[in-house]
This record gives sequence, structure tokens and C-alpha cells, in this order.
Amino acid sequence: MNTLITRRQALAATCGFAFAPLAAKASEKVGMQLILAADVSGSVVPSRYRIQQDGYLEALGDPRVLDVIRDLDPPVLAITFVAWSRDQEVMVPWTRVEDARSMDSFRTRLKNVQRARVGINTFISQALLFCDAQFDREFTGGRKVIDVSGDGDDNQGIAGLRQVRDALVAKGVVINGLPIIVKPPDFVFPPQPPEGLDVYYRRHVVGGEGHVVIESIGFDNFKQAILQKLLLEIG
Repeated sequence: MNTLITRRQALAATCGFAFAPLAAKASEKVGMQLILAADVSGSVVPSRYRIQQDGYLEALGDPRVLDVIRDLDPPVLAITFVAWSRDQEVMVPWTRVEDARSMDSFRTRLKNVQRARVGINTFISQALLFCDAQFDREFTGGRKVIDVSGDGDDNQGIAGLRQVRDALVAKGVVINGLPIIVKPPDFVFPPQPPEGLDVYYRRHVVGGEGHVVIESIGFDNFKQAILQKLLLEIG
């Protein structure tokens, strides 16, 4: 009886090894892993969200973005879109982009997805932690970049934010920032930091080798700001 069990176990183990290569799926190596992390907190009213979404769509459709993707090694970009506020949600999953067709596929999914309902607070540190956990799931290799856009400071304070930022940078993650500067007659609540949201991002949010901060003066300038940042961070 013991011999029979041993043979069955051996057969099962052999079959397991035989099918293992089929079950395992190696992650594809890409030239860059890019997370677009957009603020959808309470201050981002529907009209502002629409301007922000349209800005991403138009900027990603610019042919110059594909030009810099082709300079990656390998010339493939892995990109995903994350909405954040109090909580976080992946609105468009990781997508392989290497040409106009694959970029259009990503843009179409972003255009058609409903706005995430993840609270009204602005928790930047929690957004960074969530984004960091998304890397190396579908793709591997290349630079790991979190592209954070928002119109406010972290409601939980700067101590935890800087700790998270420094921990991610120590791992090799690059954090870029796109602070949206709201000026009168527009307003946000709570008010933006007195030193300016762009200064706040530079001091407490961004980091890593070659990181960039491109501010958007109001929401209407968002398209140009995000395009400029995409060209810098991918190129």
C-alpha cells in the first residue's frame, strides 16, 4: 500500500512539473512602469474632474509622447491610471503601450470609465503607498515612476508623507508632481498651503533621480502641464 501511494504521489508530482511552465506567466520586461495618480478628492468638483480627465486624454494622444516611448529600452511603456482621495482605486489597469493603437486603447478605457468614488479627503501618503504596491505585478523592469497630480496638501500632515516619500525613493521609485495651483476667483477647501502648492510638492512629495515638478496654473492649464511632464518623465 505504501508503494502504491508513493507511486501516485510521484505521478502527481511529475504532472505538476510538466504543467508548471504553462501555469506560470513571466512578467514582460518594459522600458518604464508609469502610474498616473489623479486626485479625485472633494475639491475636485465634476467640472474640474472633466478638465483633468480631458487633459490626460489629449496629452496622451500627442504624437510626441509616442516618440519618447520609442526611445525607451525596450521601447515599451507599461501604464496604469489610479484615482486617489481618502482611498484609492485602479481606474485603468496596467496596459502595454508601444504604438498609436495601444495608446488609443488605453485612452479609450480612460475616457469610458466612471469616476472613482473613494472619499473626499486628500491623503497623498496613502496614495503613494497604494501606487508602490502596483509595480511589478503585470510588467517588470525599467524605471518605476509615480506621477501625482492634485490640488491640495496631505490632510494627515507632512511627517508621514515625507517618511513614505523617502522610503519609496530609497527603493528606486521616482515620484513626480503636478500641483494644480488654484488662484482667485477659484478656490478650494481647505485652502492650499501658504507657501504655495508647488513649493509644498517640491519639499514633501516628489523625489528620486531626475524627478520633476510641473505646476498647472489653474485646471485650464492642465493639458499643457501634463504633456510637458509626460515628455520629461518618459524621455
